Amino acid sequence: MTQRRAPNHRLRVLLDEADWTQGALARAVNTLGGEIGADLRYDRTAVAHWLAGTRPRHPVPQLAAEALTRRLGRTITTEAAGFPAGPDEPASVDPVGRFVALCRSDADATRRAPLQQRPYQVAEAVVPRAPRLPQPEEPLGSRTSATTALHDAVAFFAASIDTHGGRHARSALAAYLADDVAPLLSAHQPARLRRELLVAASRLAFLLARMYEDGQRHGVAQRYYTHAHWLAGESGDRTSWSVVLRAMSAQAQRLGHLPSALQLADAAACGVRGAPAAHQSYVQAQLAVVLAVSGDRRGALTALNRAERAAERADGGSAPFDRYPRAALLFQTSTALDALGDLAGALGTLRRAAAERASSDVRGHALTQARCGQLLLRTGRLDEACAAWESFLVARERLRSGDAERALRDMRQALRPHRNRKRVAELLARSALGR
Repeated sequence: MTQRRAPNHRLRVLLDEADWTQGALARAVNTLGGEIGADLRYDRTAVAHWLAGTRPRHPVPQLAAEALTRRLGRTITTEAAGFPAGPDEPASVDPVGRFVALCRSDADATRRAPLQQRPYQVAEAVVPRAPRLPQPEEPLGSRTSATTALHDAVAFFAASIDTHGGRHARSALAAYLADDVAPLLSAHQPARLRRELLVAASRLAFLLARMYEDGQRHGVAQRYYTHAHWLAGESGDRTSWSVVLRAMSAQAQRLGHLPSALQLADAAACGVRGAPAAHQSYVQAQLAVVLAVSGDRRGALTALNRAERAAERADGGSAPFDRYPRAALLFQTSTALDALGDLAGALGTLRRAAAERASSDVRGHALTQARCGQLLLRTGRLDEACAAWESFLVARERLRSGDAERALRDMRQALRPHRNRKRVAELLARSALGR
């Protein structure tokens, strides 16, 4: 805590409007800290200090403003909450300039920390403007002599996420975007080539967003998703634009913001009409999950059926953005079935997903086995659950993944009531050593 000032009357007024105690705000800030990978432990006394005029260190003002935004249902800035503005993306009217500035800040180790501490902002989880340009007659995103290097980078970083986790090579991708991709976007290019470059840049921004999301840095992940959908929109490629919206929906859903998740998933589903079958399956699978979690059984089953039929029509492309692996579809199907109360169906589908995971998809295998362990335990099959989690631990040792770390914590919590069983005690001891 630093820099005493006058009492923070703005924050007090907002607390009263929100009908929150000081402890409630502290808990909300701590929860938001988890979304940026920060273990915060504020209590009501800390909020009392803020009300008295003490300014908390970055990024707490941003977290407090976002907590109040979510509570009140309207945007609350840091200034409106009585705090000075925190570091943000450099002001620029040029979207390409903003994207370049973001990448350069991310690639600079001395400027990276404030960027990564940005909270996820529900007010920004809205359906963006659809592409203005008409869909090109010839599909965008194919490999050409001018875009070979970019496609190789997409393939490399996509494989890196699957094999090593999202925390691996993240700074390398940021540097590649800043040093190699940004100059291409800033240079004058023929119209068709520029649109191809925008699609490739969108895919790379999408992958960096996935890396940050897997690293539990949801605020900066949201920012890269925002740039990814802008880049795709500027290219006129509605399919690429919809793919980004689908990922934004999944992020909103996992953070518990179902209205935003549903709106984004609906927009993505509209955007992929007429798109390649793999993309349709990818989008419909996410729509099914959001509908299931929202309690719309009929809608969820309809979306699952559409995802399955589209997957059957898919031509099995090999490039990362041209295919939707069967195992990934089965994982989403299991999640939807579980949300609909079909535990047996969810478990059976998840086991099929585990059997179909590619050997190179270490992250997918680990998360599938971790999920199997949870479902098996819920059915009372403790020994089988332990076997699944043992497989999870083997895969996790090869990963730098925040999602895997979260699955580890969930496993330990689920097994704690059974810690007197020998196999469980051994599993807990083994997992503690690997933390």
